Amino acid sequence: MLVSPIRTKVIVNRDSKPRKVKRYLSSALRVLRRNGFRLSVYFTRGEGEVFSVTQEAIQQGFETIVVAGGDGTANEAINAIVKSKVPLGILPFGGSNVLARELQIPMHPVRAAEVIAQKRLRTIDLGVANGRYFAMMASCGYDAYAVSRTSRRIKKIIHRYAYVWAGIKDFLGYKPSEITLSLDDGKVIEKGTFVVVGNSHFYGGSHQITPFAEIDDGFLDILIYKGKRQFGLARFAFHVLFKQHLKLKNVRYYRIRKATLYSTKPTLVQVDGDLLGTLPLHVEIVPSALQVFC
Repeated sequence: MLVSPIRTKVIVNRDSKPRKVKRYLSSALRVLRRNGFRLSVYFTRGEGEVFSVTQEAIQQGFETIVVAGGDGTANEAINAIVKSKVPLGILPFGGSNVLARELQIPMHPVRAAEVIAQKRLRTIDLGVANGRYFAMMASCGYDAYAVSRTSRRIKKIIHRYAYVWAGIKDFLGYKPSEITLSLDDGKVIEKGTFVVVGNSHFYGGSHQITPFAEIDDGFLDILIYKGKRQFGLARFAFHVLFKQHLKLKNVRYYRIRKATLYSTKPTLVQVDGDLLGTLPLHVEIVPSALQVFC
């Protein structure tokens, strides 16, 4: 149980929307201070710094971590927090803010601060992919390729639309690889060219590729697209927009606890919107792994 004053580290991602940060951050922090949070605020200086700052804050005895940024910022903090009992607060200043949407945290940072101020915690599951924890999803295939083609500069300019731009721009140059999947220790063997392992149902904003996924049900949902042609992939994406993709004949959908994915060709993997590496990939659910203010 958290008792005021609550020693809190606030980590602000400088690469988040600067105008939004300038306009709302001070007001959001004021809400927290008024409600018993004793704040130490840190502005990141470079990529990958959130993880180390969060780890250091936990070692120093901070009782709560609040991140002001997007999904990448939250993911770094989660990977530092996961083995502690320190809860996470989210002030959505990023492009997509998918995790905040999933947890029904308001998109307005001041309203989000008011949610944290209520000190109401929810315990959620996490997935883990080759040792990297994720709150939303891990995937391999075309979207990971698009992530790899998205520059940091473009992300700062057009935010969540950067991946869409990269996906369209490089679509004709993409060559899909066949991915083999072993689900729940080989109980099911599948093949596909695009795979999404979802811990949550929102994807890339408000889209729902794994629509039946719940962030606290003890399972991962896995979608497998089996098509091998670019036109078919475009058709699949169109059906996702209208929530009709599960009706396609070349789509499979399972609820699992773990899976192993591999390919004979180098195939990229992304986790919560950041590139992880290449296959092979082992994913599994970690139930009740994190507490979040929401």
